Amino acid sequence: MKREVIEDFLNLPGIAGVALIDRRSRPYFCGVDSSLNFQQKEALAQGLRQVVETTPEGFESFEFQFAQNQVFIYKLPEGVILLVLTTLDLVYSNYADALNHLKTELVADSATAIATFRLLAGSLTLSNETYWKDSSPSPAPAPAPAPAPAPAPAPAPAPSPVPDATSQVTLKELLEALNQLSLYTTQYLGKAVITNYWKSTRPDVEWLQSFEVNRTAELTFTSATALSQAVTPEQLSWIQSWVAAFISRCIKVIRDFPALVEKSLKPEYKQLLLP
Repeated sequence: MKREVIEDFLNLPGIAGVALIDRRSRPYFCGVDSSLNFQQKEALAQGLRQVVETTPEGFESFEFQFAQNQVFIYKLPEGVILLVLTTLDLVYSNYADALNHLKTELVADSATAIATFRLLAGSLTLSNETYWKDSSPSPAPAPAPAPAPAPAPAPAPAPSPVPDATSQVTLKELLEALNQLSLYTTQYLGKAVITNYWKSTRPDVEWLQSFEVNRTAELTFTSATALSQAVTPEQLSWIQSWVAAFISRCIKVIRDFPALVEKSLKPEYKQLLLP
């Protein structure tokens, strides 16, 4: 397969990048450096693996949103998956013709298609070589010298009173904290994915069923008059359990997600949402 075929496809308006997945190694991305940063590429690579593993075998194509892009994946023979990352500038009539031509070339010359994508991934998109390679185990470090005896601990300071997290916290403020977390996460996984994550991780608690998650991953409460009411410690614990389950779900795609949340949330929001 000639590399010019892939390069011509990448030059089509509205195409942000392509990738080929053979289920034995990381996707070979081409042309995505201008659209996605390193962290987003890592998240997309992990998310793709999960999508492919959980999608029924009979699927031919699949579409989802990632960050500000629309992602299309197509099943090819021999278990190969083609991914196309698009933007709002995409003209579907031109895209359909170019896509069919690319798929035809991939199927006709599948023996060299993966090698061609691997070559282009190395020459077009690799900002960090280790991104595409499985990390090999590091040699065992030399034993560290025995530490010097630790000095006797200083007397602990007298505890200072810490305000209860639920003191004067209203449902409106709790929603603001949840929506900041939700908004931050959508930049990595897209609104449709995050909406599904919120719904699928919600604990089976009647009060939590009053929270609605719309298609933009925004959380609201069914009763507007309740927004000014203070939440109880029990209600806060339910919310924290929900957030913990939501974060655990995101970890499957973004391994360092807890650290990202820790850096992104306001201190008062972390106090509410993270036990």
